[in-house]
Amino acid sequence: MTGADLKTKRSAAGIPGYAVCQVVGMSRAKLSDVERGYVTASPEELHRIDCAIEQILQTKQLLAALANDAGLNLTGIRI
Repeated sequence: MTGADLKTKRSAAGIPGYAVCQVVGMSRAKLSDVERGYVTASPEELHRIDCAIEQILQTKQLLAALANDAGLNLTGIRI
């Protein structure tokens, strides 16, 4: 997986870059450079970024399920 692939995945999921950076422990500038191909990330860094995106996606899905169980309509609300 490339930095551009990760950017596409992150953007499609509506996850802001700063959220991924908080989980990964990477500066926003470096994530941006990796996503744009200006910096070649190590396979380990790419894996950490991908895992962070997956972790955030799972958390969003859990929050949506909990809200649904509580009878809350989150349509139009970004989580």
